[in-house]
Amino acid sequence: MLAPTESSQENKNIITSGVRLEDLFDSSRILVSPKFYKVVLYFPFGLFLFITRLIGGIFGFLLLSLLPVTSKKKSVIFKGLSRILGIIVEVDDKYNDENAKLLIANHVSLLDRLAVNAMVPCNSISKDYKIKNTDAFSFWKDVDIPYPRDLTNEEVAALQQYIEGSSIHVLHFPEYGTTNGKTGLLKFHPGVFSLNVPVQPILINVSLSSFMTVSPCVLGSTVWADVVWALILPSSFFSLKFLPSMVKLPEESIADFSKRVQQTMASAMNLKPTVYTSSDKYELVKRIQTPTIDASSSRRNVESNIAISHKQSSGFIRSTDSPSSSPQKLSMNTAAETFGKSPKERMASYQERRKILLDAARLKYLEKHNI
Repeated sequence: MLAPTESSQENKNIITSGVRLEDLFDSSRILVSPKFYKVVLYFPFGLFLFITRLIGGIFGFLLLSLLPVTSKKKSVIFKGLSRILGIIVEVDDKYNDENAKLLIANHVSLLDRLAVNAMVPCNSISKDYKIKNTDAFSFWKDVDIPYPRDLTNEEVAALQQYIEGSSIHVLHFPEYGTTNGKTGLLKFHPGVFSLNVPVQPILINVSLSSFMTVSPCVLGSTVWADVVWALILPSSFFSLKFLPSMVKLPEESIADFSKRVQQTMASAMNLKPTVYTSSDKYELVKRIQTPTIDASSSRRNVESNIAISHKQSSGFIRSTDSPSSSPQKLSMNTAAETFGKSPKERMASYQERRKILLDAARLKYLEKHNI
């Protein structure tokens, strides 16, 4: 998906009633800074938790991979593993419909799949529309991906056949990207809603138990950063709530059905349904990271131009051996060592000194604003 233009972005802002794309995500991991002494006191315990959980998690997932999906032992072992990893789940399953095999959930953290699977044994749908084990070691894949393509007729038939014949549920996150769960929901991809099966909406809320307020998922963060924070903190509290199952109405289009499910879930969570997609989030991360890269590149180019110009004319800027070395000491003295004998030489000297003066001024500007 191409980066949205400014006009399309403005249209989205209007449609979503003032909800900005940035409002859907946390930009900082630590939302409320703790006292320094608390961090120092907790660090040894947190390090112990991280090492213990990392080792226990690796062995736990290896053991689960050896057991069949429908094994009762697998369910017991997985719940125990979830406890080791600090995942604590409470569930309101008043509207749990055993006939609705397709579970539709909002996405707020890397551990969402594990939290749901701890209470409701299930598989999940990968980004290429294949069924995969939720309790596999690769559970962290497909957490944040650009808005995917539509399903083919063959994929629709294969998924529907699997879901209708499966003894366990299938979990899917139609947002294809995580949010902070505080403002709104990303647009639901209509792909799986083309399946002629009832869907069971599940609302997920998460909070990390800690002496400081920490976001489980930060805009632009890596998967491994999320894993480290989840393992080093005492626990992750998940609250799951089942909503009544929903079916596509005869006169309803697939897009309208996916929108109705999104609106129902957003309303139940006091959030706003938006038209932003996971690709919009992907482009937002790129836009945030690009200015820093461009500024650094601009500085290197300016320093390189000054160094080259210095070699070509009289010296009034102390050059360095490499453009990437420490900042140069600048001088605005542009006086030439010799005066040109002809008008052509004097004009060439003027243009060269003018260019160096502009480059020097630009580099001083970059240094002044710490760019």
